[in-house]
Amino acid sequence: MKYLIDTSLLVHAERENFALDLWLAPDDEIFICGATVAEFMAGQPLNDEGKRKRWREFWESLDLPVKSLNARVCRQAGALILLARSRGKTVPLGDGFHAAVAELDGLRVLTTDKQHFADMGVATLNPLSEPPRPPAA
Repeated sequence: MKYLIDTSLLVHAERENFALDLWLAPDDEIFICGATVAEFMAGQPLNDEGKRKRWREFWESLDLPVKSLNARVCRQAGALILLARSRGKTVPLGDGFHAAVAELDGLRVLTTDKQHFADMGVATLNPLSEPPRPPAA
């Protein structure tokens, strides 16, 4: 499977030491998108040097390919957010970008916030509440 990691899961992994690699199968591919980079950078701790050091070490340990936010992705994000609005739902722009990248590139979103993506009709999994897939035989 191919997955796009939402920022919410990275934040949980950084704070709670969640080992995503234990959840993934060996042949799975994982990505982040440009929105994740911006959201994660904006969320770094300001007033606690210990937390900032942990945050920095976690971020530097990530070696994940980044999917770009090009014009095609931005148009799709707008369409997905509009879809959610037509259903009476409000979705953050960052989640719209994640959803668009996932939909255009055939990825499933790994997130702790499944509702926003459901509002846009995008497939998700929450590794914190859904068991890992059994290894391929």
